[in-house]
Amino acid sequence: MENLYFENLYEDEVVRLQLEKAYSVLRLTFLQHPEPEQFRNAYRLAIDTAVVKEIEFWLTDARKIKSMLPENQAWLVQHMSPLFKSKRLQKFAIVMAPECFVMTNPNKVYEKPIAQKEAAPASPIKVHFDLEAGFAWLLSHVEAV
Repeated sequence: MENLYFENLYEDEVVRLQLEKAYSVLRLTFLQHPEPEQFRNAYRLAIDTAVVKEIEFWLTDARKIKSMLPENQAWLVQHMSPLFKSKRLQKFAIVMAPECFVMTNPNKVYEKPIAQKEAAPASPIKVHFDLEAGFAWLLSHVEAV
């Protein structure tokens, strides 16, 4: 991760959005626990940026999120799906606090249904509890990042 140079695209008291052009990485960091509308607005901005900048790799640092509302889980699935269907976004890593993960339905948000999983050799989405591990998995195809 020491070779990554992130440019700040947007920041407020709740989120920071950054771009690493050389490796086509978008980084969305929640700086504090968001209200439901703040959560959605942050992801809307990040999704729009991912489309415009043709992002291949995305990491969300969600360690400050205390819980994921079921409505936001469903909303996220609905709005992230087109990015994967376009085949442009190759990998999405999310780093979250273990206590939030326990309250999240990972089958609904971060995993494909069983029928689809059998057809795909590897999931483009992975949950991590450590930022370094998230970046390592996201950029595992690149040597010496």
